[in-house]
Amino acid sequence: MAKKTAITYEAAALELEEILGQLENDEISVDVLAEKVERASVLLKMCSERLRATEKRVDEIIENLGL
Repeated sequence: MAKKTAITYEAAALELEEILGQLENDEISVDVLAEKVERASVLLKMCSERLRATEKRVDEIIENLGL
């Protein structure tokens, strides 16, 4: 089985914006609505985790500088 490549934060944010735009403009049919909402929830979770990890890492770096 091929290894899945991690999506970047920027790519996830862009995809979320696209989904949101489609929702706002009623471009998503009922047939795929749940699929899009599920994808958005996965992307939101990934972005949130990435932000928390980055914040933690930056805090650690600053702490090690003694600031």
